[in-house]
Amino acid sequence: MFHGFIGEYHHSIDAKNRVMVPAKFRDAFAETQQEPRFYLTRGPDHCLMMFTPEQWEHLEKTLDAVTDVKNLKGSVRHFHRAIYANAHYCACDKLGRIVIPQTLVDHAGLRKEVVIAGVKHRMEIWSEEKWKEYQDKILEDFENLTEDIYQT
Repeated sequence: MFHGFIGEYHHSIDAKNRVMVPAKFRDAFAETQQEPRFYLTRGPDHCLMMFTPEQWEHLEKTLDAVTDVKNLKGSVRHFHRAIYANAHYCACDKLGRIVIPQTLVDHAGLRKEVVIAGVKHRMEIWSEEKWKEYQDKILEDFENLTEDIYQT
């Protein structure tokens, strides 16, 4: 039974913008007998967010539940455009790689080395440099972050 995506994996991105999806992440499809396919879109902090089709459907339902189509505030319109207009549906090739569109490569500043991180219900793709900067910043203040989240 699949319980979510966890862990951090380091891979290279090649000249054709192909990157290996970690085998443990592709294993989420083992029970379904389907080829690994993902939705890929812009994420916050200059990363990319990657979802299975089921997780993408859940994201859409969640966004629909918190937004009123008749009264879309500017921030909601902007968020929807950033997520949906930049989304791409991609399938793994026989070697377990996906091709990342150039616009998303540019958004995330992907170069030679990338990090693919499991974040429970989604995966994120980061440039190795930005991931390290982000981790250093977050871990520096981890105690305060923990207190904010688990405050009673």
